[in-house]
Amino acid sequence: MKRFILIIAILIFCSGHTYSEELILEEIEVKGKKETEVESLEVREVRESFAVDTAESLQDITGISKVRKGAIANDVVIRGFQKDNVNVLIDGMKLYGACPNRMDPPAFHIDFAEVERIDILKGAFDVKNQGSLGGLVDIKTKSAEKGFHGEVNLQYGSFNNFSGSSFLSYGGSKGGISAGGAYKYSKPYEDGDGNKITDLYSPMSSNRYKPSEKDEASYNIKTGWTKIDLIPVENHKLEVSYTRQEADDVIYPYLLMDAEYDDADRVNAIYTLNDISNIVKNLKIQAYWSQVEHDMRDERRCSSTANVSTCSGDLPRSYGMKTFAETNTWGGKVEGTLDIRGETTAGVDYYQRNWDATTTMYMRAMPMPMYKDQASMPDVDVKSIGAYIEQNNELTDTLNLSAGLRIDNTETEAGIDRTSLYDLFHADSTTSRTDTYLSGNMKIDYDISDSLNAFIGFGHTVRVPDPEERYFALQRMGTEAKPDRVGNPELDTVKNNEFDTGLKYKSDKILLKTQLFYSALKDMIVIRDVFNGTRHARVYTNKDATMYGGEASARLALPKNIYVTAGISYTRGENDTDDTNLPEMPPVKGNLALRYDNGTYFGEIQGLFASKQSKVDELIDEEETGSWAIANVKVGYLINKLNILAGIKNIFDKNYFEHLSYQRNPFSSGIKIPEPGRTLYVSTQYDF
Repeated sequence: MKRFILIIAILIFCSGHTYSEELILEEIEVKGKKETEVESLEVREVRESFAVDTAESLQDITGISKVRKGAIANDVVIRGFQKDNVNVLIDGMKLYGACPNRMDPPAFHIDFAEVERIDILKGAFDVKNQGSLGGLVDIKTKSAEKGFHGEVNLQYGSFNNFSGSSFLSYGGSKGGISAGGAYKYSKPYEDGDGNKITDLYSPMSSNRYKPSEKDEASYNIKTGWTKIDLIPVENHKLEVSYTRQEADDVIYPYLLMDAEYDDADRVNAIYTLNDISNIVKNLKIQAYWSQVEHDMRDERRCSSTANVSTCSGDLPRSYGMKTFAETNTWGGKVEGTLDIRGETTAGVDYYQRNWDATTTMYMRAMPMPMYKDQASMPDVDVKSIGAYIEQNNELTDTLNLSAGLRIDNTETEAGIDRTSLYDLFHADSTTSRTDTYLSGNMKIDYDISDSLNAFIGFGHTVRVPDPEERYFALQRMGTEAKPDRVGNPELDTVKNNEFDTGLKYKSDKILLKTQLFYSALKDMIVIRDVFNGTRHARVYTNKDATMYGGEASARLALPKNIYVTAGISYTRGENDTDDTNLPEMPPVKGNLALRYDNGTYFGEIQGLFASKQSKVDELIDEEETGSWAIANVKVGYLINKLNILAGIKNIFDKNYFEHLSYQRNPFSSGIKIPEPGRTLYVSTQYDF
């Protein structure tokens, strides 16, 4: 620790230049041009962040939080909407993780070094993509610029956290090529009380880590990618990209198993034609494919031993339970923009998703102990085709009307029949379902003055239940302590009827935004405990619900080279059917950062806080989460083209838990996952 503090002190004293005043002012301008309901994380913010993944980097944005399961692979949450209620796209393509417990959420399968910008759309205002019930995370990757460019990044921090990446590109008049690679590694982090996350379970818990595994890697991840841009003729462009990620030895104390490996491939091709005619402005044709193979098991836990109480002895295999899961997704889109009474965008898209998982458990209580395989995700196919149209019309110089409409047809079918388990808790179960549904929105933007803008909008979005919610099938002990986990083939689609309104004030040096929302949710999907007279299970069911809240944020460039960033957000969720609270809703959360940057050096101090979350779902024994507040600091400078950054997160070594710190169901592990304690880091970046 003393070494890190010395480095930070040297950086402050030996100042140079990191990111200039002009760049920050440019960010204020860029963010100010976006719609009120759109937030973004720019390249400077990505580079300066010590976050280990996308969800962690986004959590400082108002209205965004995360689910932490371990040291990495956090899941993005927008206003309390999570999992498939949030659409996550990478350059417009869909990618789905393979783990039924979301060890590998979609945003996990991209490295920061590949990212140029991340846009977040809050609310029910996306008709261009199927399923954006509560919001959209749109990740844009880097492309080759004119000439030869390169970038090398190295970062080291507490808990032997290391990450390194390199990126090379060349762009010419007929196109360009870029390629990069990244590597991440870390040991288990410690909380504010000095406890490793591998040492949180009680000494008698079967889920505790083996003594030999407590100090081993918490993740080991390699990523490589390449992108080719071709300009065959003027106004035509072909972009083809490929990425391979191999994530090994990733631990998830939040859950009962860890990932042996998690390998992902994605291919994306986009052909764009611009300025086709006076009416047709552009046409985009896209095709993509992705796959994920995921092997999770309890090899590192005492549950994989013959004598769980002493954590000793060998089972016939190296694990007591294991799930091998894989998913394949391919799809495409054709979209055109027309100049007809304003700007009209129309398109057709299609995707097909297959999800298959086999869970193997060692049945100790049987007359003859043995391993038993179950098709927990029974080879489910989702095929969805949709068409949409969006109109953007300037009615006057100060009044803009936009509206969109979308229709989808989605077929969901399980390839393996598990109705014998479904029928124990649901009547007349089927293995296939077809849903046809409409989505749409309308929004009015009004420029009150050159600096002040207001909007009001209504959106109706629909999400089809995902394969897990309809067809997951895992028979356990059937007891209250170890219930079965059963999907519900008869689930209805989730509908969100949402009203939003907001204000935005922008000038050269100021950006102020505030937004309020109210969502009436029909057939929201929640988990409930069910007893059929002989067996207990946790099943998915539809409930009507209400969510409301809002956010406010500010970015200010003050005199004397001082910059201020602040934000606050709140979401309230109510289960109207059961007269209780919706689970996993964020409490009041805020941030405040003060930065000094005179074009020679910068220093920034940041405070983050959250209030107590006492609005919990007692029907699933959800626990309250206490309030917390932490402080972070970072400084940096530039020597020629070498950027150096150092910082401390959680300066006062606070031991705290965020509201999504423990697994409620269906595999409650019995512990909360704390946030990291005091974390020190140094990073360097060389551009050429």
